[in-house]
Amino acid sequence: MKRISLVLGTRGSTLALAQTETVRARLMLMFPELKIETRIIKTEGDIDRTSPLSDFGGRGAFVRSIENALLLHKIDAAVHSLKDLPSKLPEGLVLGAAPERADYRDVLVSPVGHTLKTLPSGSVIATGSIRRRVQIRAVRPDVVFADIRGNIETRLKKPGHESVDAVVLAAAGLERLGLSSAVTEYLDTETVLPAPCQGALGLECRADDPDVLSLLNAIDDRDVRACVETERAFIETLGMGCHMPVGALARFEGREIVFSGFVSPAGHGDMMRETIHATPEQAQTSAREMAGRLRRAVGNNGKK
Repeated sequence: MKRISLVLGTRGSTLALAQTETVRARLMLMFPELKIETRIIKTEGDIDRTSPLSDFGGRGAFVRSIENALLLHKIDAAVHSLKDLPSKLPEGLVLGAAPERADYRDVLVSPVGHTLKTLPSGSVIATGSIRRRVQIRAVRPDVVFADIRGNIETRLKKPGHESVDAVVLAAAGLERLGLSSAVTEYLDTETVLPAPCQGALGLECRADDPDVLSLLNAIDDRDVRACVETERAFIETLGMGCHMPVGALARFEGREIVFSGFVSPAGHGDMMRETIHATPEQAQTSAREMAGRLRRAVGNNGKK
């Protein structure tokens, strides 16, 4: 190991710092001599805590400032929630590792123990995700949605206050903060397909830094990487940001990847969803082909 120090860039939220500590611990286990510094960087999404995420123009609200720090050599690697990272990275940057993936499902939190099925008609569910709204509306057209921003701790306080009956969150964030006991229901992926790369960590670095690439490669999880690269290939081909209702999930069954993807035109109308089975070698190609079919279907839907 040539490098003796490493600067990791991250957001300053409790969850982001917990994720960075996970990465730091993995690297220290592999490279005990490595000196690691954590540097907190404020992003657009952290500075503006009130605007809907869709107002930021898609994925990138939580990563652009960190990527700039990478390009300016202020940090050596960035720790992201991989679902926040755009499928097309700035020139000179690469995904160095996907070291782990926690539970990729969405969850419902209700202070009185309601599930999605048992929530009374007219209940208010807080979520800023169009993806979640579209899929939940397909099975519960009688519920109402409210926007929500803020960190996990803030969101958990919403149900039972401000006329909010339940909130939908990512299971992974609760898991990493030791808050899984708050979960009322884990939503089946057949009902609510998660955001692409939900639950996965992504380590971004400069493409021309072989020392850092070597360090990150040592903690890369090959199975996780195969799945998230399949999901990223899907959204890259769709060409849609996180403000669009897009879901994707790749998972291993044996040594085969099962991939599901969905999109709904402009957040309304019919959901278009497919599932394919492929070898790890063919999964990205198959995901791109599916994205092409769904993109054409969305275009045809808009012409009706």
